[in-house]
Amino acid sequence: MKKPAIQILLETLTYFPIGFQYQLAGFLGFVVAGTRNQVTILTDKNIRLCFDGLNRAKQLSLAKASIRHTCISLFELAAIWYWPVHKILARIEQENVCKQYSQSHKGRLIIAPHLGSWELLNIWLAENSILFSLYKPQRNAKVDKFILQSRSRNGAQLVPTDVSGLRKLIKGLKQGATVMILPDQKPQTTKSGVDSLFFGHSASTTTLIRSICNKIDCDVFIGAMYRRDASGTFSLCIESLDHNALAASEVDSAQYLNDQIEIKIRSHPDQYQWGYKRFTRAVYDTL
Repeated sequence: MKKPAIQILLETLTYFPIGFQYQLAGFLGFVVAGTRNQVTILTDKNIRLCFDGLNRAKQLSLAKASIRHTCISLFELAAIWYWPVHKILARIEQENVCKQYSQSHKGRLIIAPHLGSWELLNIWLAENSILFSLYKPQRNAKVDKFILQSRSRNGAQLVPTDVSGLRKLIKGLKQGATVMILPDQKPQTTKSGVDSLFFGHSASTTTLIRSICNKIDCDVFIGAMYRRDASGTFSLCIESLDHNALAASEVDSAQYLNDQIEIKIRSHPDQYQWGYKRFTRAVYDTL
């Protein structure tokens, strides 16, 4: 069976140091940032909305840096998905993990924004706990199989974003497992989201986390795996969140969630993936 192009690319990149992978990603980022496409258009719009206090030159600089990190997130998969697990985890030079996470005896819900290397965060969590995470199947069957095998290579259990998958997440949390959820994409349906402010603008925000917190007495954390430098080292940060705040009313829960995500993003805004359509058309029309 012929391998998908992404698999061939990543297998080729495994023969090179991660620093070289970053250099290639930087070149691609330069090319992408210099052309008009969906990623550059949305990245620019989101940064103009969320950092309207910056002058135009700084906004453009941040947009270019974000696009570069978006490209890095693709190229570094060669190391994250193919290197021996111990070898890639050894590149985490700093771990800032709160005591509550280390001492928790409950199920642990990890909120992981599209910030830094969330794919490496997935590998770290799977290596240190029984991990469940949501997975949206790909249309291409070969690509889908490849991604599933790569993300679950050290034990992570990926479940679909449907009722059966949510049941598995709930069951896992009840049994003391860890669940990782990426919370900052636009919900697929209006019923699964509520409008809440994100960087001062209305954004549809998932209610899944509130639903889980209302069903289970679990410990909740927000985590990110930041890139430290161009040589390909990382810094892990896991902080505790307020379970009761996330279990509050839909509006209050969503606002607390967005506020916490915003705090994390502001610490490393260049490493956030700004290329998602986060806001409504009405918000974008204000630009």
